[in-house]
This record gives sequence, structure tokens and C-alpha cells, in this order.
Amino acid sequence: MVDVIHALSGSAIAFGVATAVFFVWARSFSKSTRRYGYIATLAGGAMAVTYVLIVAVDIQYGADTDLIRFLGYTFMWLPILYLLCAVAGVGRQLALALTAIVLGRVWITLVSWYLDGILSTIATLLPFVLLAAGIYLLFGPFSRIAGTRSRERALLFDKLKYLVVLGWLGLVGSGLISADALGLTDEFVGQISVMYVELILVVGFVGIVLRRAEALEDIAESGGFLASESVETLERTDYAESETAD
Repeated sequence: MVDVIHALSGSAIAFGVATAVFFVWARSFSKSTRRYGYIATLAGGAMAVTYVLIVAVDIQYGADTDLIRFLGYTFMWLPILYLLCAVAGVGRQLALALTAIVLGRVWITLVSWYLDGILSTIATLLPFVLLAAGIYLLFGPFSRIAGTRSRERALLFDKLKYLVVLGWLGLVGSGLISADALGLTDEFVGQISVMYVELILVVGFVGIVLRRAEALEDIAESGGFLASESVETLERTDYAESETAD
């Protein structure tokens, strides 16, 4: 148990330090792009707070902390998804679809640990279906739309989508082999493997975003998230009105 607490505490410290570094880095950005840096930093902050709460609850009460972890995952993924959608410049429907897929996968994984029989099997396999759907969105519609944006944004999206998919695979795999699922690892090994995947995903994602200030400038200049959808909708409306007039 001591080893597990040390691992959890190490995760809290690692994410806390990373968040502080990223926050200072984001503050150096221009006023128009600083908010995107702060949004990226929220992913690390969410995991830092999550692990602090997990350690506190574990030490104080020895209670189950799975719900805390998955709430942390929810708040970790929200800024990541926001930035993915903003960089690609997708519309509201695609953004909501990806969010539903990612958060659905997260919570179905947790639910599967408490089910038995056929329901457990279905709930265990469903995240892989959602994973395939998420990969399709990123490499299909998202990539096509990102390809119409500036070169900086297209390059940034390409880097982020591969990292996110690797993170998905790592988290799904870690959840599948955990002591709560197939039981192929003990609690300590499971925690180390999950922490490793989380750090690579969050620190890698935020670091890549902050290193591409030019892409963030382009997003800000275009009006931000969903602005492109508004422009395209207005253009379609103007075109339809002109056709009617003719």
C-alpha cells in the first residue's frame, strides 16, 4: 500500500510541476493567444488536483477512488478536445460527436469494472468500438477540414491527433489489464503504467500546443473556436439568397 501511495504522490507532484511550468510559459504569449495556452494548461492542472484528492482520500479513508480518477479524466479531456477542435476548425456537430465518443469511452470503462457476465463483456468491448469511431473522426472529417486551414494549424493538428490516439490506446489498454478489469496486473504496476501514459499524453499535448504559437495566433485571428463554422454558414446563406434572387 505504501508503494501505491508513493506512486500516486509522485503523479501529483509530476503533474503539479508540469502545470506550473506550462502556466508560466503560457503567460509569455501575446494577449490574443494566451487563453489557448491557459486552456492547454488546464489538462495538467486537472490531473494534478485529481491525484492530490486521490492521495488524500486514500490516506484518510482508504475508500475507493475510481470515481475521483474518472472525474479527473473528464476534466483532463475537455481542454484537450477543445483545442483539437479549435486547431482543426471543425463545426459544432463534429466537436460534440468527438466529445461524446471520448467521454463515453471514459465512463463506460469505469462502469465495466462493476458489471458481471455478458454486460461486463459488452461494456469491456464497447470502448474499442468508440475508439475506432474516434480514430475515424480524427483521421477522416477532422483531418480533411484541418487541411483547409493554415499550414501551421494543419501541422499542429497532425501532431496532436497521433499523440491523442496513442494516449487513447494506452489508457484503454491500461484499463483493460488493470486489477479491476482482467486482473493481469496488481495495483502498483497498474498505477505506474497508467501514470506513464497520462504523463506522455498530457505533457506531450500541452508541450506541442505551446511550441506552436503561430498556429494559436492563426486561431485567434480567425475568431476562435466555431468561428469558421459561422463564416461558412453565412457564406452558404448568402449563396442561397443570391441563387434565389437570380
